[in-house]
Amino acid sequence: MYSKRELIDGFSSWLSLQNYVEYSLETDPKRLTTFIIWMQTNGARNIDQISGSKVREFFKQLSETKSKKTGEVLSLATQRNYLTTINRFARYLRQTEQGNIEVPIKFQGRSSKPRVVLSKAEVKQIYDQCGDSLLGVRDRAILAIFYGCGMRRNEGANLKVKDILPDKNLLYISKGKGHKPRYVPIVGQVKKDILNYLIIARPMLVQSWKHEYFMVGISGKRLSGSSMYERVRSLVKQSGIEKKVGLHSLRHSIATHLLIGGMKLSEIAKFLGHSSLESTQIYTHLKDEL
Repeated sequence: MYSKRELIDGFSSWLSLQNYVEYSLETDPKRLTTFIIWMQTNGARNIDQISGSKVREFFKQLSETKSKKTGEVLSLATQRNYLTTINRFARYLRQTEQGNIEVPIKFQGRSSKPRVVLSKAEVKQIYDQCGDSLLGVRDRAILAIFYGCGMRRNEGANLKVKDILPDKNLLYISKGKGHKPRYVPIVGQVKKDILNYLIIARPMLVQSWKHEYFMVGISGKRLSGSSMYERVRSLVKQSGIEKKVGLHSLRHSIATHLLIGGMKLSEIAKFLGHSSLESTQIYTHLKDEL
């Protein structure tokens, strides 16, 4: 019989090594715990006993389960989230050679949320809310890495001081998606905003804290991805923009603006750290929305 605790701990470590975002690191192990407990309770005490039919039974029961918060049956979005987690778990088992499980579940239609893209004028509106205070200079640096450099949330949260290479006009992303590193150019106003923060604001904010992380809060501690998201949301609200903007919206926006400006799709893919052009091609459609 497999150990539930060892499986979940191993899966959690694997997620971290794959550089999944903080939300996945928190929620995937919880969903997997529910899945594993159900399997053990229903006779699948070894990995090879987690059959396709067992997985179907699990999802059938899941579709009939009521939410503790709402009292209603679990939404289709929640069921899709479970499917995402279990598919990741199946990949983890294969890669670590612990076994194979079949996941014969598919949901009709797409559950992805519409991608939010800002116009250049809207981006300027957000920048205009930063001001000249220490936190304002810090906020411009947040916008610089997520809009100017097109970084993902986890990439920004893991960015360190040593990753800023001003003499080469580059920023090094050591922990990209799938653990793939890349370099991103920093020039013009983006470079100026990053250096103003690095040289002037960060030393005053970090105070006596000893750490290498680039982004810090008012107390000097490392700034999490969630905190940077909340800060951007606050700037958006102050700007009067009613779109639901997050950190990834800034990434979508710079990619779209680069495409409109004439950059080749292959170069945008390299800039964003996409492993294939398929992921980048969405911006050919998004540019028509501006």
